[in-house]
Amino acid sequence: MSESSDFQEGLNFFLNKDYIKAEKCFIKAAKLGDPEAQFCLGDMHNNGYGVKKNEQKAVTFFRKSAEQRFTPSQINLGIMYSQGQGVEQNLIEAYKWLSIAGRAVDEEGGELAVDEEGRELLEVVEEQMTEGQIAEAVRLSKAWLKANQII
Repeated sequence: MSESSDFQEGLNFFLNKDYIKAEKCFIKAAKLGDPEAQFCLGDMHNNGYGVKKNEQKAVTFFRKSAEQRFTPSQINLGIMYSQGQGVEQNLIEAYKWLSIAGRAVDEEGGELAVDEEGRELLEVVEEQMTEGQIAEAVRLSKAWLKANQII
């Protein structure tokens, strides 16, 4: 995934805390479909960096990026669904996105396995879910992974 010059310029502005210029660059890159720029815009709106904090906008940007397989956005989207930030709380969607972020599936297409951080986040979400909800979340995760030719 090659980074756009707009994204790189935006990142430099962001790191120097020039959030207004960073946002302009990220918007340009995001409009061209850059998932990292979309993630950065989501982060800016989620935390109020140089913009008014707006969790709904953050979710929108994280979703665009997550749909392009950008793992940090998938994790953030899962967290936002688990906590009902910017969206109605939905543990099935939270579990789905956290599972997708892990992307590891055993050879027979069995249970999804994720890295250590993802495992801990999944466990927290899973503790609040019924068996039926977990089964539905796993089904949705696998369907997304198949549709995106990851499994």
